[in-house]
Amino acid sequence: MKRKNTNSIIAKWKNAFSKEKAAVSDVENQPKKSKRQSIGTSLSLIKKAPVSFQLSRLENQKDFELMSFVIRACSKIADKPFRTVLHVEQTRQGSRLVACDGQRLHIAEISKKIKSGNYKPVVTKDTIILGEPVIGIKFPEWSKAVPEKSQKLGVINLEKSGLGKDRKETENLTVALRAFTEQTGETINLRFLEDLTKREWAVYGKKDSRLGIVLRQKNGKFGEPDEKSPVAVIIPIAKAA
Repeated sequence: MKRKNTNSIIAKWKNAFSKEKAAVSDVENQPKKSKRQSIGTSLSLIKKAPVSFQLSRLENQKDFELMSFVIRACSKIADKPFRTVLHVEQTRQGSRLVACDGQRLHIAEISKKIKSGNYKPVVTKDTIILGEPVIGIKFPEWSKAVPEKSQKLGVINLEKSGLGKDRKETENLTVALRAFTEQTGETINLRFLEDLTKREWAVYGKKDSRLGIVLRQKNGKFGEPDEKSPVAVIIPIAKAA
């Protein structure tokens, strides 16, 4: 029975990491809103509903950075409802945050306590707002999607890197992507590296892994990742196809 349950969980995550997308013809035919209009509409909606959690960048920059990192892995296309939410699990010292858009999985722990559940986050430049938990969404057992016993392949440096910013930052991001490709032999979406925190990340993988490459944020200049380090699992392009 245990083997059957494990296989079932892994099968669900393989399906979750598929490239299948929902039809978007109806969305494409609707008039596009500016970024400012979208934020304004979202904030207007959230204000009408109860707010269960709000975090300001000025209040706690570290938690804000980690929470933003996880939210970047929330999908905007609701082909599978659990891909569009921020999954929260309370821990003794705070909260564990998880999100998966089908191509990547982001995990991080913050010091702030949030009620366990699945949320549709509203994000502005300096604020993250969560309403009430979304009812009826069952988030898969995300831990089964993190490959175990992976070999450390190297380190990439995302400090002072960026996409679409100044030339030096773009060059640094390109260097990080090149290093990732050399270490893993795999190709990934450049934006997936852009969406990680601007820190050093240790890269882990193993041959014939079907669940993706694991990246763990290093702690400090010389510190190695630990069990509370932010984690990203990224599916290479060839395996996602």
